[in-house]
Amino acid sequence: MSSGMFQIGIVGAGPAGSACAQILGEAGVKVAIFDHSHPREKPCGGFIEDRVVEEFDIPKMLLENEVKWNLAERFGLRTNFLFEPSQFLVSRKNFDQYLLQRALKNRGVTFFNEKVTEVKKNSENWTLNTNLGRSIDVKLLIGADGCPSLIRKRIYKPFPQKFLAVTAGYDFSCSNEYIEKNFAKNSVEVYYSQRYVQKGGFIWIFPKKAKVNVGIGSRETGNKLKQKLDSFIALHPAGKRLRNLEGSFCAHLIPAVWKKSFFNLPCTGNSWALIGDAAGHVNPIGGLGIYYAMKGGQLCGRAFLDGDIHLFDQYWRKDYGDELYNAAGNVSKFYSNAGLALWLPFVFRNFLAKTGHRLFARQ
Repeated sequence: MSSGMFQIGIVGAGPAGSACAQILGEAGVKVAIFDHSHPREKPCGGFIEDRVVEEFDIPKMLLENEVKWNLAERFGLRTNFLFEPSQFLVSRKNFDQYLLQRALKNRGVTFFNEKVTEVKKNSENWTLNTNLGRSIDVKLLIGADGCPSLIRKRIYKPFPQKFLAVTAGYDFSCSNEYIEKNFAKNSVEVYYSQRYVQKGGFIWIFPKKAKVNVGIGSRETGNKLKQKLDSFIALHPAGKRLRNLEGSFCAHLIPAVWKKSFFNLPCTGNSWALIGDAAGHVNPIGGLGIYYAMKGGQLCGRAFLDGDIHLFDQYWRKDYGDELYNAAGNVSKFYSNAGLALWLPFVFRNFLAKTGHRLFARQ
């Protein structure tokens, strides 16, 4: 079953793929975008930065909690970090669906709810075969299919196992009244505890409108992480609010790059590009990747429109490359015992910030 020729084939309809499809579609480019599991919730929690909302015009209806405070526990110290400006929580299912539908408003963008099972390169085109027996030819192939990426494996090289981390978590359903009673307003919680997370990472509690997302991220295996998350819920004082709730569980791989040299690798080649998690564009300290996915998707589309897909490597390094290089250079230090030296200044600055706000409020 053949569906003709497209200029661009994007595998993956998450934030990276949808952002790329949108900018290309708006320019009149004929795009095929593939994703057999869209939309879906993910264990990452749906934490997005203010710059995501501002730069990509995210509507307020998608924002399930405005996050002004982060209750963090580490090295036996508990403190509330003030976010200035506020950050936000979203449902990944609703967020991803909105981004895809926005891209599909452009007539040139076609969505295939199918799994790409094989890609082949001939002299001029890429041929994509799907699980439903469909065959589509494209001029340029873009891998936005997460980590590990089929497209990355087929056209470049597999994602290094040493740079993979696992996120696992629950979406617990509950009433808004329960959330307001048991969780601090406009707050998230993060627990850095070597009792539960040994290989760099943390446990988080993200209250939303009618759900609480509770997850764990680390370079350990998924089965071990589920056991440790369950142990946290059963034994840690913070878990008592969660023990009687019911919800769904899922796990997912994300990049956690701890060597700066990885980001010297190209994300483009002869008629191909990698964006988002498939490119490894995730901050390894906090696990944030949605901004890099969407910005990278836009920059990749812009490189194509500028006439040379290889420009994408220049664009993303100039825009957000320093953030990834710096995080990769500091992640090992942050999660070691030496991280106390990095942690205490945060605690002290936050104390001064909170004290300043209180003093200002009294005047």
